[in-house]
Amino acid sequence: MLRVMTRLIGRSTLAAALCALTLSGAWAGGRPNDSARSWFGDISVGWAFPQSDANDILDDDWTLGGGVLFWPSDWSIGIQADVSWVKFDISDQAIDAINDAIALDPQNGGRVDDGDVETWQLLLNGIWSPGNSESGFYVTGGVGVYYLDATVTNTELVYYPPFCDPWYYWWCVPGGVGPGSVVKGSESSTEYGFNAGFGWDFDAGDGKVFLEAKYHYISTDSEDLYYVPITIGYRW
Repeated sequence: MLRVMTRLIGRSTLAAALCALTLSGAWAGGRPNDSARSWFGDISVGWAFPQSDANDILDDDWTLGGGVLFWPSDWSIGIQADVSWVKFDISDQAIDAINDAIALDPQNGGRVDDGDVETWQLLLNGIWSPGNSESGFYVTGGVGVYYLDATVTNTELVYYPPFCDPWYYWWCVPGGVGPGSVVKGSESSTEYGFNAGFGWDFDAGDGKVFLEAKYHYISTDSEDLYYVPITIGYRW
């Protein structure tokens, strides 16, 4: 699977580079219709779906993102840099498997009842459209750096210290004991990966609203992570 994706991304990158050399000047999907500017911003929100083995471990969840696009009006391809975030909850099935493993280990004890995997990603992509209309279909793909932070927790009784508002010193919340999430284990790492996807956009005011889907592959030392965020955003 990885070899196929690598070949596809390599061919897509080569095709995009060849298109950039043509300097056709066509306005198409992906680029706001402003010939006087080369830089554009974008924001997006959506829903991320884990794929393959990750689908058994992680639940679907929200994703947020934003970035910048460099696309001069006489280029056929744009260069996009994006930062996005998604926090997957660990599934109940995976939590049960973790507790089963703890119970079988004589050197371990306790249990967990929740957890999540937080992902921050910095992507550098090419974006290109095969058409010559002001709105429409486009494809995108590139490489990324991904920061992964996994945590498992258990609900226990914890002590909450008292708190007084620094501006309204007379307003205080008393401390006490109550239920809270206690971190039982965590691990983080920075990994590299690829992404490829497609989208459709249409004019909206001075910018464009876009719908986009990307396939992400992240290489890790244990289990590789695959997921697909489907997002709606605004580029201006």
